[in-house]
Amino acid sequence: MKLLSVFLLLIGLSFAKESVIATTYPIYHPLVYLAGDLYNVSVLIPAKADAHHYEPTPRDIARLKNARAVFTMGLEGWERRLPVKKDSFYLSHEGLDFITVGKHKDPHVWMSPRSYQKLVSNLFKALVRMDPKNRELYQRRYEEYSKRLTDLDRRFEKVLSTCESKWLISTHLSLNYLARDYGLKAEGLRGVHAEEEPKPSEVLRLIKLMKKESVRAIFVEEGYSEGVVRKLSQETGAKIYRINTSLYPTSASDDYFSIMERNLQSFAEGLNCKR
Repeated sequence: MKLLSVFLLLIGLSFAKESVIATTYPIYHPLVYLAGDLYNVSVLIPAKADAHHYEPTPRDIARLKNARAVFTMGLEGWERRLPVKKDSFYLSHEGLDFITVGKHKDPHVWMSPRSYQKLVSNLFKALVRMDPKNRELYQRRYEEYSKRLTDLDRRFEKVLSTCESKWLISTHLSLNYLARDYGLKAEGLRGVHAEEEPKPSEVLRLIKLMKKESVRAIFVEEGYSEGVVRKLSQETGAKIYRINTSLYPTSASDDYFSIMERNLQSFAEGLNCKR
């Protein structure tokens, strides 16, 4: 019986999937679709954690060192300091048409299905470099995912082109790519980094803008306090709408597309779009 147990254990270990890590959910969602059949794909930074000031825990370091590969965007300082071997580390920002805000490149390309296409393409190419023997599978999965992104892009274009309001006022400046790609205007209560607390002068500026442009919606990101936002709402009469810009799942079945469909519903309601 002991020999049988050991034999079964060895068989199980021989078929165990190697680990592949995505640092954030915008990397994880397409990666698990592309490679989840072959690898155990997990996300490094948990739900609602601040991705701008992340510090790996001892457990995270162990996971990173044991992973077959780590995939990340590569814009944050901590990403370049991760304890990962160079030949196991894949950056996905190459060739992206970034918007610069102050001193920072805005990373939120995933908030526009159109801009997200390039990031997903980079992940596909990185997987092929890592594991060329399975290129055919990655190619098929990438084409499926890309088509779904194209369909979602068309849906966003159709809905957002009919909006009465063109102003996207959000908790922090995370909707630049959405505004650029779909003919809208974006302003944030905070900067590109969510932890940047707004100055009173900034709040006053935004109140004046919202009153001047008759803005009736404020988009508050999941995981962030509504504190100052409620003041904006009280001063301007704008209604608060929830959006998910970190792409963390709120149910077991969530993926990029379900989360973005809910975001689109909030945008359509807040901007008074035809659907």
